[in-house]
Amino acid sequence: MRWLKVLAIAVAVVVVFVVISALSHILYLAGVGLLIAAALFAAFKGWEQTKRARERREERRQQREERRANPSIEAPRQQPTGLPIEAPRQQPTGLPPAATSSGFDVEEELARLKRELPDR
Repeated sequence: MRWLKVLAIAVAVVVVFVVISALSHILYLAGVGLLIAAALFAAFKGWEQTKRARERREERRQQREERRANPSIEAPRQQPTGLPIEAPRQQPTGLPPAATSSGFDVEEELARLKRELPDR
């Protein structure tokens, strides 16, 4: 009876080993399959993007050729949208105008500034 128990334990160990080995092999194959599927998906997406880029490049090339052939159809160029348009520089409002031939009275400007400044 004792040998029968030892034999049963040995068979159970072998069965557990086979089951664990089969499960690990299935998980391994599933992982490899997912990697292959991901690689195929990435390759297909890259192929589509390359195809679209070639089509856009070809369309742009055709448009340039058409514009060269018919220059009257060419649309006016627009200002690049990313850069702000700067206004022409103006003289600050608080400063007196630059001296002109009519003359600039320093005394009048000093009196005006004293009137505008608040009393301390």
